[in-house]
Amino acid sequence: MKKVLFLVTELQKPVGGLYRYATELFPAWKHAVEQGKVGLEPFVLSLRDSGVLLRDLKPSPEFAQFVEANKGMKVYEAVRGGIKCFFLESSLSEGERDAFHKELWDKFRIRSEKSANWDFYRKLNSFWKHAPAVAEFWQQRHSKEGIALVDAQDWLAFPAGFLCRERLKVPLVCRFHSGEFGRSLGKPDADNAVLFIEAAAFQEADFVQGVSISEAKFEAYNLLPLKQSITAELAAVKTQKWAQEQAWRDECFEKFSLLEPEDLSLIAQCVGGITNGIILDDWRNVTPERIKFGRTVLRKLLPEKQKFVLFMGRAEWRKGIDHLLEAFELLRDSSVGLVVSSRLSEDEYRKYYAKIVALGLAKDVVLYNGWVEEDLKKSLFCACDVLALPSLYEPFGLVTLEGLAADLAAELNGFVGPVVVVGGNGGMKEVIRNGVDGFKVPMEREFELKPALLSRILKIALNDEKLRHKISAGGARRVQQKYFSWAYIVERIFEAYSNAQANYATWHGNGDAKPPLDMSAEFLHCRHVAKGVLREALKEAKTKSVSGVKEVKK
Repeated sequence: MKKVLFLVTELQKPVGGLYRYATELFPAWKHAVEQGKVGLEPFVLSLRDSGVLLRDLKPSPEFAQFVEANKGMKVYEAVRGGIKCFFLESSLSEGERDAFHKELWDKFRIRSEKSANWDFYRKLNSFWKHAPAVAEFWQQRHSKEGIALVDAQDWLAFPAGFLCRERLKVPLVCRFHSGEFGRSLGKPDADNAVLFIEAAAFQEADFVQGVSISEAKFEAYNLLPLKQSITAELAAVKTQKWAQEQAWRDECFEKFSLLEPEDLSLIAQCVGGITNGIILDDWRNVTPERIKFGRTVLRKLLPEKQKFVLFMGRAEWRKGIDHLLEAFELLRDSSVGLVVSSRLSEDEYRKYYAKIVALGLAKDVVLYNGWVEEDLKKSLFCACDVLALPSLYEPFGLVTLEGLAADLAAELNGFVGPVVVVGGNGGMKEVIRNGVDGFKVPMEREFELKPALLSRILKIALNDEKLRHKISAGGARRVQQKYFSWAYIVERIFEAYSNAQANYATWHGNGDAKPPLDMSAEFLHCRHVAKGVLREALKEAKTKSVSGVKEVKK
C-alpha cells in the first residue's frame, strides 16, 4: 500500500499538542486502513532531539545502510499511536547551515538571519535539510509501495515538506496547528523566520489545513498578502505556469474566506478547516469516587468556598489569566474560589501572585505551580463548577473539548459537569454555543477580551442552577458528535488528500493541463481591483461583527 510521508517534529516525548494530535490520529487511521476505508498508510518521520533522552528510541535496522552511507546521521524507531515511527538525528556545520539558509531564501524567501542563532532552529534546519534524503532512501527500498503524498504538521515541519515535495515530486499538505499572527496577537515580528515559513506554505502546499475553519480563514487572510509579495519576488525566476498556479491559488484562498460551513469542518479546493478530535474512553471510565475526590481537593485548596472556578493552561498572555483575575475581582462573590493551575517560571509566579494580592484576592485565589497528573486533571475538571478558558487567541482549543468531556463523565455518574467558558474566537467560538453547551465571551475587537463581560458570564454560569444542568447535558452531547471522532476526522483528512492530489495533477501532472483561470492582462487587472474590494469588505465585516452578550454602558 502506498504511503503518506507524515512529517511531525514533536513525537519523541509525550508533551504538546502535536504529540497528542498524531498519537490519537494514528490508531483511527490504522483502523480505517484495516477496514478498507482508506488506501494510504502513514510513514512517519520525526525529529530526534539529541538534547532529550532516547528512552524507547532504538536504532532502526531499516535505515542501517542509510546511516552507514551518511556519516553523522542516525535514524531511530519507536512506536507511537500503534504505528512504527522513525526519528532522524543529524546536524549541519556552520558552512552547511549558511548554505541551507541561502537555499531556503532562494527557493521560498524564508529569512533565517534573526533565527539563525536559536539552537532549536538549528536542529530544525538539519531535519528539514536531510528529511528528503531519508524519504528518498525509503522510497527506493519500497518501490512497490512508494510515497504518494507528504503531510507536514505546523511550521516546524513545513520546510521539510517543501523540500520533500520537490525531491519526491508528490503533492504536499500543510496543517496549521497555530499561527504566528495569532500567537503574537496580530503583531508578528516581520523578520521572524516562522512568519515567512507559514506564508510559504500557502505558496508551496497543494492543500492547506487549519485545525478549525476560523483558524484556516484567519491564516489565509493574514498571510496571503505576504505570500503574494513572495510570489511576486520569485516570479522573475519561475515559469509562467508557476505564476498562473499561484494566481489560481490566491483565487482559491480568497473564495474560501467567503464560504460558510454546514458543520464544523469545511473543505474547499485547496484549503480547509478540519477539527481536532478527542478519545472519550477514559472519560467514560471516570467513577463517582474520582469526581468526589476532585471536589475534595478543591475544598482543601479553598476551604471556605462553596463553588469553584478552574483555569488550567500555559501562562502566556494570550491564555487570558490576567483577564480572568480581573474578572474574578469584579465578581465579588465570597462563596466562589478560583484555582489557577499552570507551570510557571519564578518571575511568572511572582507576577501573578503580586496581581492577586493587588486585586485583594489573596483569600479567594489559589495559584498552583506545577504539572497536574492526567487522572487528577480529569477529577478536577469534572468537579469544578466553571472551567474558565478565556484565551485571546485559540486556533482550536483541545482543553475546551476536555471540558465538554468532563460534562460527559459527570452526567454518566449523576453529577452536573462544569460550565465551559471560553474566549469568543478561533475554533472555540465554533465549538461552544452560548447557553447550550457552554459560554463564549464576545470579543468586539480581535484579541480583546473585556474582564467585565467575562465577569458577567461567570456570574450567570455560577448562579443559574437550571441553566447549569442544561449546559452540562449539552456539553455531554456536543463532545460525542461526529466532528470530534477521530474516525470522522480521518475521512475528512482524506478528502483533503484527494484535493491535494487533484491540484498537483492539474499543475504538475503529465502533459500541459489547461489552467482553470483566464490569465489575460485584462483579467488580471480586474482580479487585482476585485481583490482589494474584497479584502476591505472582509476587514470591515471583522471589525463590526459582535455576537452574544453585550456590555452594558453605564
